[in-house]
Amino acid sequence: MDKINVFITVDTEHSIGGAFSNPDLNPVGNKRRIYGQIGEKKYGIPLIMDIADAFELKLSFFLEVFNKYYFDESETREVCQYILNRNHDIQLHIHPNYLNFNCEVPGKLKYSDFISDFTFNRQKELLSEGRDLLVKYGASMPVAFRAGSYGASLSTLKALKETGFLIDSSFNRAYCNETCFIPESDINDLIEMEGIWEFPITNFIENSHIRASRFMPMDLSGVSFQEMKQVLDHSTENGPNNITIILHSFSFIKAFDVQYNKIRPRKTVIKRFEKLCRFLAENSHRFNVMTFGSLNKLSLMKLSEPVCHHYLNMPFLYSVIRGFEQLKDNLI
Repeated sequence: MDKINVFITVDTEHSIGGAFSNPDLNPVGNKRRIYGQIGEKKYGIPLIMDIADAFELKLSFFLEVFNKYYFDESETREVCQYILNRNHDIQLHIHPNYLNFNCEVPGKLKYSDFISDFTFNRQKELLSEGRDLLVKYGASMPVAFRAGSYGASLSTLKALKETGFLIDSSFNRAYCNETCFIPESDINDLIEMEGIWEFPITNFIENSHIRASRFMPMDLSGVSFQEMKQVLDHSTENGPNNITIILHSFSFIKAFDVQYNKIRPRKTVIKRFEKLCRFLAENSHRFNVMTFGSLNKLSLMKLSEPVCHHYLNMPFLYSVIRGFEQLKDNLI
């Protein structure tokens, strides 16, 4: 039996921190939003890496670079070097709304946060700029991209192709027609689109009987370990054969205000990630944890044969239990 390929991805980004709506506020930078520092401890990407390293798993960090339009380049260069020094993978992530800090009144939001709202040529310019910044900061030439807020479209995929990328990971079925503008379809596995290999964020179908059925992404902040385990276990028989999991640099912390002045660890989510990494390590005969940076055209073709766009209908009990788990996490 072929192994299921698993990609654990970390969107690594700052926060606008309410600065667009209130000019007296400033974006939140590395200390809180990337490193998640509380006292002497760091609950952001350092802890995420510590856990993954303990189980000898490699992560793909989608690193946001346009925050330089508020901060300067040193902010993300430092993060890039930190990730590289710990031997993890770096790919490109951009939030174009940072371009608004070039304007006299940033809060007028001249620039959208969805890359798909820009012209095709402008999208190519933004992608080229982001790519070149990562290389300037010391990363290898990125092969993969994820749009901020999943805000890509088919034109974005075409722009990626023309700027030398191989992979996109912006399609998220749960966000179609909301922030993700790649046409809604039931893809849930690797697929070639517009000359780009699309790795959708893996989704399942929630049937809690509390609300209408809905698609749920494999986002560590919003689904339980048991739900992720169900998807992984079922994938060995039904697919998908390529599973993409997402978390964020700030997934392990709860902020009580937009400026991150008061934050605390999310112990439930930390334990969830530990359980996931342990499960994948203990089941390495079934699952192959990979990074996007390890892929090339030939390996992508091999990964695409076969694929299975299967959505697991999650047993309702798991979703109900997760609801209580989330409630407990909010109350602690």
